[in-house]
Amino acid sequence: MSAVLRVVVIIGVAFYDPTVAQNAYESMSFPEWIDNFPGISEIINNLTQLIDANSANVTQCELQLQYLQQSIVPKPQFWALQMLDAWSKLPAGIFQGNTVDFGNYDECHKVEHVASNETIGLIKGRYCTMMIPLELGSIYQRQFPSDNSKANMLQLGTCFPTTCSAAQLNSIFNGSSVGALTLPEITFTCEAPSPALGTKEIVAIVIFGIVAALLLFSTLYEVAMLISSNQSNPNWAMFSIYSNGIKLFRISERQSRSQVKSNQIDCLNGIRVISMVWIVFCHNYMMQMVKPSVNKIGIYDWIKSYHSMLVVGGTVSVDSFFLLSGLLVCWTLLKELDKSRKLNLPAMYLHRYLRLTPALAALILIGSTLLKYVGSGPLWKNSVTLMENACHKYWWSALLYLQNYVNPTEICMGHTWYLSVDMHLFVLSPLIIYPLWRWGRRAIYAIAVLIALSMGCVIAAMLLNNLRLAFVDSGKHPPDRNRQVLVYYPTHIRMGAWLIGVILGYILHSTKQRIVRLSKTVVISGWLVSLTIMLAILLGDYPLQQPDTYEEHPVIVDAIYESTNRIVWAGCLAWIVFACVNEYGGPVNTFLSLSIWQPLGRLSYSIYLLHLPVQTMLLGSLRNAGYFSDIVAAHSFWGDFGLTITVSILWCLAFESPIVGLEKILLKGLTKTKSNIVLVGEQKTDHHGYGSTENIITREQV
Repeated sequence: MSAVLRVVVIIGVAFYDPTVAQNAYESMSFPEWIDNFPGISEIINNLTQLIDANSANVTQCELQLQYLQQSIVPKPQFWALQMLDAWSKLPAGIFQGNTVDFGNYDECHKVEHVASNETIGLIKGRYCTMMIPLELGSIYQRQFPSDNSKANMLQLGTCFPTTCSAAQLNSIFNGSSVGALTLPEITFTCEAPSPALGTKEIVAIVIFGIVAALLLFSTLYEVAMLISSNQSNPNWAMFSIYSNGIKLFRISERQSRSQVKSNQIDCLNGIRVISMVWIVFCHNYMMQMVKPSVNKIGIYDWIKSYHSMLVVGGTVSVDSFFLLSGLLVCWTLLKELDKSRKLNLPAMYLHRYLRLTPALAALILIGSTLLKYVGSGPLWKNSVTLMENACHKYWWSALLYLQNYVNPTEICMGHTWYLSVDMHLFVLSPLIIYPLWRWGRRAIYAIAVLIALSMGCVIAAMLLNNLRLAFVDSGKHPPDRNRQVLVYYPTHIRMGAWLIGVILGYILHSTKQRIVRLSKTVVISGWLVSLTIMLAILLGDYPLQQPDTYEEHPVIVDAIYESTNRIVWAGCLAWIVFACVNEYGGPVNTFLSLSIWQPLGRLSYSIYLLHLPVQTMLLGSLRNAGYFSDIVAAHSFWGDFGLTITVSILWCLAFESPIVGLEKILLKGLTKTKSNIVLVGEQKTDHHGYGSTENIITREQV
C-alpha cells in the first residue's frame, strides 16, 4: 500500500516526465502518513472512534454514519455494502497521471434504506468527492490551466448519507486518528440536491412552451392549407417547421461560368463551414484535455507532436470568420452607398440585433434556468454551474454584447466573446467604410494604421504582463491578467483580421464588373506563398508550446508571433477568396463552392452557439475517466458534431428562421420599400435566398 501511495504522491493529477518522477521516487522523503495511509474499510470500521473524537453532541449525520458501520460489521446488510461499493478504489495507472476515480455515481444515488430506529430515519446516498493533498515537493508540474486548482489532489468518489454535509465530513475526518495514525487533511465536496423550480425556471418553461406551441400551430396550419390547396398566410406560417425546414435544407445550383463575373462569392460557403468544423474540432480536443484521463501524461507527449499544432494553432479559424465578417459588411455597405448614397443606421443596427439576439437569448435563458435539470454526473454540477452563475450575473452584458470588456473573466457562455467583438466592429463599420467609399484607396492607409495599432497593442500587452503562448504558462497569471483577457477577447486586439476583410471587400466591390487579369506566374506564386505561409503559421507555434523549452526564448518572440499570425493568416485567406472570385481557384474553388455546403452554412450560427454547451454537458455526464488519444478525440468529435447539428436544426427552426418574418414587420416603418431596404441586402423570403453567402453571425447576402 505504501509503495502505491508513493507513486500517487509523485504523479498527482499533473503529468510529468517519467524520468523526473523516477528520480523523485528514489530521492524524496515523504510524510509519515503515506507509509500507513488507512484504506476505506479501516476508516469505516473506525467511524465510531472518529465521531466520538470530534463531536460532543451527535448529529443526525453522525448517527447515520454509526448505523452504517453497524450495518457492515459484524453482519453486512445489502444497502450498506451498496453504499460502500459505490466508493472509489485506488486508481490504476498512477504513473500515467491517473489520480481521479469517480467511484459509482449512480449506485450511490440508488442507496435507500429505512432504519427500524425512527431516530435514525431514512438513509439515502449522497455522492461526495474526497480530495487528498499530495506532497509533490520540488517535482516540476507540467499541467494545463484547467488542472491547476486540483493538480496536487488525489480525487476519489465517495458515498455518504444525505444528512451529511461537506462541512460535517471535513470536521469529522480532518485531524482525526485511526488507531495510532493521524489522517491527512481531507477535503470533501458533496453534491447538492437540485433546487426546486423557482420563478425564473417557471418563466423559462412558459416561454419555451409558447415557442413550441407556435411551432406546432404554425406547422399544422400550413400543412392544412397545403392539403386543402389554399394559399397560407405568411404571418401565420411564420413559425412553420415545414416551410422553414425546406428553406433550411434547400440546395441551389451554382451559376454557370461565363464571361460576365458572377455577383456571388460561392467559395465563402465552404470556408465558413470548414472553419466552423475546425472550431468544433478544437473545442472537442479542449474537452478531452480537461476531463480526467487514465493517461494524463499522454497529453504531454501529444503536445510534442507536430500534428497537435492543428489544434493548438486552430484559433486562427476564428480569424477566418472575422475576415468573412469584414468582407461581407464592407461589400453590403458599399453597395448601399452606391445605390442611395446614404445609410439608414437605425435599420442597420436593429437588423443586426434582431438577427443575433433571439437565438442567443434563448440559450442564455435555458443555460441560467433549466440546464441543470437535464443531466447528472460527478462533474455535472461544476460544469453546468459555471455557465449558470455567469449567465445569471451577466446576462445583460451578454445581450448588450459588452462581455469582452465588462466581464471578461466570467463570460456567460464563454465562446460568445466573439459576438461582442463582431457587434462592436459592425457598429463602428460606417466610420471605416464610408471614408473608404468617399475617398477610395486613400482610406486604406488609415485602415493600415489601425491594423498596425492593433498589432502594437498585442506586443505591448504581452511584454508588460510577461505573457507566453504556451498552454502550461496560462495558469501562472491571475484571471484578470491572463492571455485570454488581455490579448484574445478585446475588440481592439482582434480587429486586424476584420480590417483585412474590409480591404478585401473594397477590392472585390471595385472589380465586381470585371475579372482581374493576372499572369500565370503571379497566380502560381500567390497560391504557393499563401499556402506555405498558412502552414508556417500553424507549425510556427510548435516551439512556443513545448513545456520543456518555451521559456528559453524571450517573451518578444511570443509577442511578435501573436501579433502577426492572425493578420497574416487573414491576408493569405483573402488571397484564396480573391483568386476564387477571379477564376484562379481551380479545384479549390470547385470544392469550396460545392452546393452541399449551403445547409451547413445556414446552420452555422446555431452550431456556433450550441456546440460548446453540448460538449460541456457531455463532459458533465461522464461516469469514468477517459483515455486521451487522437483516435478517441476524433471519434468523440464526430459524436459531438452530430449531436450539435441535430440540436442546431431545432434551434434554427425555433429561434432563427421565424425572426426573418418578425423582422419584416418590425422594420416596415424604418424602410421605404422592399427594393430600397438599406444595408442588409433583402433576402428572398428569408435568409436562405438563392446563392446567398452568409457569415457565421450576420445574414448579409453577397
